Amino acid sequence: MKIIIPTNDRETIAVHTGRCKEFGFYEIENGNMVLESFVPNPHQHQDEDCCRTHSGEHCHDDHSELVELFSKGDLLMYYAMGKRLRTELKNNEIPFEKASFVNIQEIIDAVLKQK
Repeated sequence: MKIIIPTNDRETIAVHTGRCKEFGFYEIENGNMVLESFVPNPHQHQDEDCCRTHSGEHCHDDHSELVELFSKGDLLMYYAMGKRLRTELKNNEIPFEKASFVNIQEIIDAVLKQK
């Protein structure tokens, strides 16, 4: 099982999925984490003012890079995400779940207890 968690510090879940620095991929086998890797957020804007200077259509409608990235995992855990991204995940049948914890290790432990 591959769990994807947005993060800015590799220890806690990022507050906003689409604006995080990177995504942690945590591969679980037989109840143990066997691989941890990080992928930079392809949707992260270099210019913080991008969305303030362009229309919403230009800046936020295309989540295709995120959808493609999330399709490589089995479950996306999130703290908060925009309505458009949530809709695209549903439309592409990508499983996601709101995390009950802020600490990444606690999130992984909770997912393992559910499985």
